[in-house]
Amino acid sequence: MATQALSMLPAKPFALTEHRNLRIATLFLLYFAQGLPFGFIEFAMLAWLAQNGVSAAAIGSVLAALALPWTFKLAYGFIMDRYAFLPMGRRRPWIISGQLGLVAAFAAMAIANPSPAQIGLIAGLAFVIGLSSATQDVAVDGLAVDILPEDEIEKANGTMFGGQALGMAAGGGVGGFLIAYYSLAAAAMTMAVLVATILILVILLRERPGERLLPWTAGQASQRNLDIHLGAFMPIIHNLFRVMFTRQTLILMPAMVAVCGATGIFLGLAPLFSANILDWEKSTYSSWASTASLVAGLAAIILFGHAASWLGARRSFILCAAATAAIALAMLALKSEWSNSAVFICSIFAFKAMFVLRGVTGGALSMRLCAPAVAATQFAVFMAIANLGRAMGSASLGWLDSLGGIPAMFTAIAVCGLMAAAFAIAAKVGR
Repeated sequence: MATQALSMLPAKPFALTEHRNLRIATLFLLYFAQGLPFGFIEFAMLAWLAQNGVSAAAIGSVLAALALPWTFKLAYGFIMDRYAFLPMGRRRPWIISGQLGLVAAFAAMAIANPSPAQIGLIAGLAFVIGLSSATQDVAVDGLAVDILPEDEIEKANGTMFGGQALGMAAGGGVGGFLIAYYSLAAAAMTMAVLVATILILVILLRERPGERLLPWTAGQASQRNLDIHLGAFMPIIHNLFRVMFTRQTLILMPAMVAVCGATGIFLGLAPLFSANILDWEKSTYSSWASTASLVAGLAAIILFGHAASWLGARRSFILCAAATAAIALAMLALKSEWSNSAVFICSIFAFKAMFVLRGVTGGALSMRLCAPAVAATQFAVFMAIANLGRAMGSASLGWLDSLGGIPAMFTAIAVCGLMAAAFAIAAKVGR
């Protein structure tokens, strides 16, 4: 069987560093695979929980469990920069490991098939999915820093975060439909199959010419990777401190925390709004959220990356943060119209577009500050800080609900957006 599988591998597998379209398409698909679990849990599963009477605090706990592993991305980055099986490339073995974890977690969810009352089990599975997804994310981001020429960064980030948004659309749309009309088990197993399909692509490609496809196949480490691999924790820590403790970096980080806090709040607010104020059916919110992700993903691929390249990533980030605050304030001003579904639907599309644009611009800013030798660790710091903000936003839902309900949540989103814009103005990272 193993011999037969190996005979199906291409005689001369493509190397990502040698083919521009291939590396962009591969990064797109890897981010698509990264978006699937978030769309599935944030759109489909949370809508299912809300429709079954689960509390805001419990929904927030599931969101926090999904996001929490992402706050430890610094540790994953250290491990990946320190331990690498260079004959297969610096990042591919870790990407494969993360995707295998996603497949296993979704398969376990399909087998367990938890009920809405089993919040502990659901949160635990969400944590494992978040851990596997975060592992893949750190490795993919490190891969992007390693293989992308400087003139491709903004445009590639548009394609990558567009792929993530499309993955979220697929995870939410397909997952929501399957949960509503079949079962949670059927939806989870479908997610496992989709991730496994993309995993096959990763196995069939090389990072650089001459590397191995699998541990037991022929190939060797590239000289470039041998030259920059530090191979010990202390040099990694030294280099990381040197590049992280700069004025621009220290000011950019709270901007990322604030704008991602707005994301975390809205992701918990939205299913509550749809269930408690609009009394939507189970699949209605997940359907609209998935459609919004689809539109935002296409916009990222077609427009956002090019716009950020032309206008500048920092300016685009500032506009994105300010627009996030403006949308939240508009929803507060339109409180008397909340019973009108069109108002909420417009907010879903607007917020989702801003969240994707934030990913494109924040990712580009972070990549431009990364040093190749510690790229996985340094980029992981940026993303871990951002996802800490997201987890904090999600975890605050219970407190905001007791403070003033949905109006308090929209107010908190506006505050987060304005804070992010202010810090980004002061950061002065590029244009």
